[in-house]
Amino acid sequence: MTFPGTSILRIEPVSPAARAGLRAGDVVLSCNNSPVRDWVDMLAVSSQASVSLFIKRGTLKRTVLLKRRPGVGWGIDLDGSSVRHCRNKCVFCFVDQQPPGLRDSLHVKDDDVRYSFLHGTYITLTEQQAEEAIARGFNSLHVSVQTTNATLRGKLLGLPGPLGILPLLDRLSESGIEVQAQVVEVPGWNDGEELEQTISDLYTRHNISILGIVPVGLTKWREGLEPLSRPTALQAEQTLNTVKKWQGEAMKEKGKPWVYAADEYYAITGEDVPALSFYGDNTLVSNGIGLLATMIENSNTGDFHGSGAILTGTMAAPYIQKAVKHSGYRVVPVENTLMGPEVSVAGLLAGTDVIKAMHDSCVSGEKVFLPSVMFNHDGITLDEYTLDTIKGNTEVDAVSLNTISELP
Repeated sequence: MTFPGTSILRIEPVSPAARAGLRAGDVVLSCNNSPVRDWVDMLAVSSQASVSLFIKRGTLKRTVLLKRRPGVGWGIDLDGSSVRHCRNKCVFCFVDQQPPGLRDSLHVKDDDVRYSFLHGTYITLTEQQAEEAIARGFNSLHVSVQTTNATLRGKLLGLPGPLGILPLLDRLSESGIEVQAQVVEVPGWNDGEELEQTISDLYTRHNISILGIVPVGLTKWREGLEPLSRPTALQAEQTLNTVKKWQGEAMKEKGKPWVYAADEYYAITGEDVPALSFYGDNTLVSNGIGLLATMIENSNTGDFHGSGAILTGTMAAPYIQKAVKHSGYRVVPVENTLMGPEVSVAGLLAGTDVIKAMHDSCVSGEKVFLPSVMFNHDGITLDEYTLDTIKGNTEVDAVSLNTISELP
């Protein structure tokens, strides 16, 4: 099979690509004799200190050798690097219920099998995505299952007809592709018996390495959208009981819990979260699963010798308060006025809400600790504040904290 190659959009100055004479508009046909369709193909075969590119410039084709030092990129931006957008109209889509003024990346609806493999983002899993994953030789994917009921799944995804998932999961299994799955539970839709059946169906698929159950997230910005509700305490308890039942089965047969409930279920019911050791090699922390256990791990209050205010979301606040109750630290729950009161996780705290809480609840000279999860990898909150701009707006000495075990 041959591929048409992919165009170079930009060459970084003073880079291996620039030194080799590559230009924007050149078409990369292959790298080290492997066809290049996009940046994923390039990434897969270009980890060495030198690579051989076969390129086309106009009607001419030639081979170009690139060399680099350790830790230096090639300096090439390829066409097709942008994320593929989601075409579904999920009734619970979080992007559709966000306020204006957030950083641009938060408004992107992605459904890209390449990013699922490389970065762990969740995809719907269409037949085209499954075939692409198999053709590229991917060995793992992250899939939003929601339900194994094809008719219900189509309705949840806002599609005109059914959309089955089990045949595609089986197709991936035949090709040795491991799947990390999640279910966004929407009360009255895919909970109760539907959730039970979904877990049962996934449990028998040997390529489903882990399953996370997370409650639907609802903001106050839902005008004109499908009426939905968050789990009540009773509904959350029922979901936890279902998960615990399957965890018991999995411990006997698989040697691990396998299916995990999001921390929010424990917070809604007021139940203690499991110890961090229960989660084992947990890969679902970014989904709010095991995050509280990570935060309060090693929280022996006798080891806390300092003092200050710990700001966090309203969900985590009671758990952290319990962990530091005999210390000089106090916990300040931050209400999420930007997203709405039903959004209680620390990872979605806005800089504006944190600044207000600091003005209202922190005193001059007090050390303030902020959850690191409220900042992205560039150190920016969802409303584009940084730690420095937060400190500049409050004149309070604030630091970000990964876990409370980092407290002095």
